[in-house]
Amino acid sequence: MGQKGGLAHLRRLSAPWFWPIHRKEYTWAPKPRPGAHRSGLCVPLEIVLRDDQKLAKTRREVGAILAAGKVKVDGRVRGDENHAVGIMDVVEFTDANVSYRVLPAEGKGLTLVRIPKDEAKFKLCKVLRKSTTAKGQVQYGLHDGRTLTVPATGPDAASYSTNDTLRLSVPTQKVLGQVKFEKSNLALVVAGRNIGRTGKIVEIQNGTATRPATVTIEDSSGSKFDTMVAYTFVVGTDKPSIKLEA
Repeated sequence: MGQKGGLAHLRRLSAPWFWPIHRKEYTWAPKPRPGAHRSGLCVPLEIVLRDDQKLAKTRREVGAILAAGKVKVDGRVRGDENHAVGIMDVVEFTDANVSYRVLPAEGKGLTLVRIPKDEAKFKLCKVLRKSTTAKGQVQYGLHDGRTLTVPATGPDAASYSTNDTLRLSVPTQKVLGQVKFEKSNLALVVAGRNIGRTGKIVEIQNGTATRPATVTIEDSSGSKFDTMVAYTFVVGTDKPSIKLEA
């Protein structure tokens, strides 16, 4: 007997708590397509168009909108109703000429924040992994599933570190800038009990074999709180490099 794979469906009662859907009105909900984002920290395009933006009433209408090429994610037309959008993704509705960025909101989970057109041309990506390829190049794994390969030496070489944030143009994926993961820089919490909170990094504690690395953040009111480094996303130095609130 072959090994059973993952389920192709999702019950509404099991869907992430921040999805704007009625839990008991229907049994099933669209399941995000596996890919760039964790299933608990993303939203399928069907939910975005039908339940959040109210641009359609049924899955059939959502499919028609996507088939017409009227929705872009990170600068590319997407036609899959179950395509998952997550942290920092840029969603554009070409007919309405409006753009949104997927961001965490305090107490609300993920939400769409409307952004100006100049911000829709780039996104922020967190460096999660760094490795060397067989050809001697340096490869960086980013939080949204992207990989960035650069020479190890020479004028085009890069020296990014894990947990740094890169500013990438979309869809060309050209590096426009970098923000280091270090003290005094601004960080956004993207998961956990403090999701959506922002503030300056005041202390970084290294992890051990039994305890993950943590960071202490001070918000604008002077309150300090701790969270895991894995939950933080550096978004600027003196001020955020993107619009964070609606």
